[in-house]
Amino acid sequence: MDILSNLDLTRLYADHLTGNPFATLVCNERKTSRYLLFDSNNRLKGWINEKTGEVKSPFPNFDPLHYRKLAFAGIQILQSSIFQYMADLPDRFSIIEFYLSICDQKELTCYIPDNLKLIDVGKTNSLQEAAQFLNQ
Repeated sequence: MDILSNLDLTRLYADHLTGNPFATLVCNERKTSRYLLFDSNNRLKGWINEKTGEVKSPFPNFDPLHYRKLAFAGIQILQSSIFQYMADLPDRFSIIEFYLSICDQKELTCYIPDNLKLIDVGKTNSLQEAAQFLNQ
């Protein structure tokens, strides 16, 4: 995925260093059908597909109604030690499934920037929007 964004990477990295989690996932409150679910400490606890009702979490008796729904922006900062947990995974895998498989053992947090703008420049119909964004 090719994303153009107004994200302040310096602020993201500073936030990551403050808590030093295993991973910091950039999220926002946009409308989508699939959400990551975070607790009141901004720690990843699960996932929900609102279109199908499917819920995933490694935590027993998980109730998605008790968690904050955030859309993943596809941007993240990872500790280098996270890659040892990926060693046995196939060449292609879902990063969300991976995060869900370790969120009960490792601290995965969200970073929620103000007024995040994301444009998928991998789509030809988004190129004009991207050009306008860059000219602002």
